[in-house]
Amino acid sequence: MSTPAAPTPRVRRPTAQTLGAGAAVLAALAVGHVVVTAFPVDERVQASFLRPTVVGEPVELRYARLTAGEPSGSTVLDADDGSLLSTPGVWLTVPVTIEAVGQPRTFGFAELLGGDGRTYTVSTGGRSGFLPGTAQPGVPRYATLRVEVPPEALAGAHLRIGLEQKDQRRDDVADIDLGLTQADADAWAADDSPVVAGAWSDEPPEQP
Repeated sequence: MSTPAAPTPRVRRPTAQTLGAGAAVLAALAVGHVVVTAFPVDERVQASFLRPTVVGEPVELRYARLTAGEPSGSTVLDADDGSLLSTPGVWLTVPVTIEAVGQPRTFGFAELLGGDGRTYTVSTGGRSGFLPGTAQPGVPRYATLRVEVPPEALAGAHLRIGLEQKDQRRDDVADIDLGLTQADADAWAADDSPVVAGAWSDEPPEQP
């Protein structure tokens, strides 16, 4: 006596509703991937908080009130120590006033974003420098930043100044539009009258 054949299982076809739900999930995953790729969360979280300003306008930072004065430039720098330094480029000097907030503050970071698309580090030593010392709350600190750059870096340049020399993540950084033009670059590249970059002081600089 033969054994009856087992019934063939019926394959259940997906309904239109099921197909629609699956397509929606795939679409959501695809969109999620695009969002993560287009807006990297880690980079946004780690980025500095840029505080834009212009020459002569104070900018309020978490740790200080900072004002950049009128820039000057020349092919010769008076380092205020008895020496004159010449350059085939341009010495750019920017006076800065710092008013510390809350506690004494020592600025350690500065860089110039050149109009040529390059970034020029302003170190705490060498030919370029920014050494304002420690500013005390209630006592304005006056200092002059100096940086040696090619003339093509000047037009459209921005100066960035912050607190920590090596790490500006998730902290305020002043982003100063220096308002420089090609005419400024051409004039300074042909000028050998020394510009002065003196030491910091708690006394306002003498007006010419």
